[in-house]
Amino acid sequence: MPYYPEQRHLLDMTVIRRQRFLPEDAVGRVEVRNGAVVNLRDVVARGLLSSRYVIVEGARYFNLKDPAELSDLMLVEVGETVEVKAPLAGRAGQRSKRLLSPVAGVVALVADGRILVQVEPEEITLEAGVDATVVGVENERGVIIETFGALVQGVWGNGKRSIGSLRPEPEDGIESLYGEDLDMQYRGAVVVTRRPLRSTGLMVLEAQGLGGIIAPSMDCDLIEESESAPGAVLLTEGFGSIRMSTTVFGMLSGLNGKQVLLDAAQPERWSARRPEAIINPTSRASARPPRPQANFPLNVNTQVRLTRSPNAGQMGRVVSLPKAPILLENGLRTLCAEIETLTGEKVVVPLANLEVFGR
Repeated sequence: MPYYPEQRHLLDMTVIRRQRFLPEDAVGRVEVRNGAVVNLRDVVARGLLSSRYVIVEGARYFNLKDPAELSDLMLVEVGETVEVKAPLAGRAGQRSKRLLSPVAGVVALVADGRILVQVEPEEITLEAGVDATVVGVENERGVIIETFGALVQGVWGNGKRSIGSLRPEPEDGIESLYGEDLDMQYRGAVVVTRRPLRSTGLMVLEAQGLGGIIAPSMDCDLIEESESAPGAVLLTEGFGSIRMSTTVFGMLSGLNGKQVLLDAAQPERWSARRPEAIINPTSRASARPPRPQANFPLNVNTQVRLTRSPNAGQMGRVVSLPKAPILLENGLRTLCAEIETLTGEKVVVPLANLEVFGR
């Protein structure tokens, strides 16, 4: 029986079909027709997220025995618009004892010791993100677009999305961009670094207005800082201190200056969506490129990537696929593959620790 390992696409030219849908709880409209040709900045759908209500426990905050006393402490009136951290209620003479609004919205009700704040609707604008053709429309939700170009999928993203020119980092590293004089080619660019991402790299992302960073790895302690960064961050290898593989870096470096959609989606357990970079070519292909294979079985001579220590991030080729389980040093007996790495070393690796780049 064939084994189908984890798969990530690394393709220099392929057909890419993606959904551009509004969130399920949004009410919106589609701005384009089926068959329309759109560019990366074209708006394909607009919508509003439904208003929600936030309950603020006023009586509990001031330790009131009678909830009705909250009305005497109110600093705003029902129907008044408030900003985030705006004072809602407070005691006279005790400036530090003030109840602040956790959200921006409208004060809808004050009753039973509680303040009800209605959050203002959030407007959502969906851009195509790539030069593409609309091949499907779902009313009030969004569109399905089809394009072609290079596709590089990663293993983790910070949940942000950005569009910019793809640029390899300077020879001195991404940290060398930190300063007053920034080369204009990096303004708003998506920068590729072969080195593990550090906190200083995230500082450069914000201070210099980079669109995003594609890095091989970073320390897991930087997850929260990365998620709050203004730009997109995509990891191609994982967490720890792993350098980017020669295969991935070589491909990205060869696309220097091309427009890239960096969709640094956070992987979900029950979703096939992956963080990815889609790079549009500068000219149309003479022939329609093939679509990527969704399932790729593991065979002898298959090019693979090793995903666990001590060989995490290394690339290699399957030399043999023993039919019987192999006893590992940790005492587990499992199905394995013999891999010849790019350095010529042969290692035995559990099948679960292998990944193939889709074709």
